[in-house]
Amino acid sequence: MASPPDLKRESILSAAQIQFSRYGFRRTSMADIAKETGVSRASLYSYFENKEEIFRSLAASLHERSLADAENCLKGNVAGFADADIAARVQAALLARIAPFLALVAESPHGAEIYDENNRLCGDLVLSSSEQFVAMLTTALGSAARAGEIDLKAAGLTAPATSQLVILAAGGLKQGAEDVATFEKRIGGFVRVFFAGLES
Repeated sequence: MASPPDLKRESILSAAQIQFSRYGFRRTSMADIAKETGVSRASLYSYFENKEEIFRSLAASLHERSLADAENCLKGNVAGFADADIAARVQAALLARIAPFLALVAESPHGAEIYDENNRLCGDLVLSSSEQFVAMLTTALGSAARAGEIDLKAAGLTAPATSQLVILAAGGLKQGAEDVATFEKRIGGFVRVFFAGLES
């Protein structure tokens, strides 16, 4: 059974996200985060040693949430997706997985700095989360192929190879997208074309 969320810790992470987005990582201090949270610095330090730890914890929380949301989309456990086809579920999963991070970077004037700090401090989290997403997408595509929704064999593909193609394409479509709406349009077009070629 999952442990109940620590509401104070969650409020600190929410406040930190606001501060990092507003001022960037370098200009944000522990005092800024404490003030935004409405706690004393002593209380803040009882939860986190420094802002690097806060940043990593925030990234870990975002990865965990995006993976859970993506998995629910792929499994049809989201309102309106219970009977959705594999293309719609994959499209929703890609948006659930990528859009929260894109929004954080695209909507902040310090997006480039946040992106750089994420690479510096959270590379291992990104790798682990990416591997988990590949695995769940591979499982969903394999199930869709066995159910006759898509024909991977006719396209000379396997579920793992298809997962890699989809994820690489999504990563490319993210480049230069100035906002989530632009990315969403790109993903929608890509998924329609890609899965039309896999119809059985």
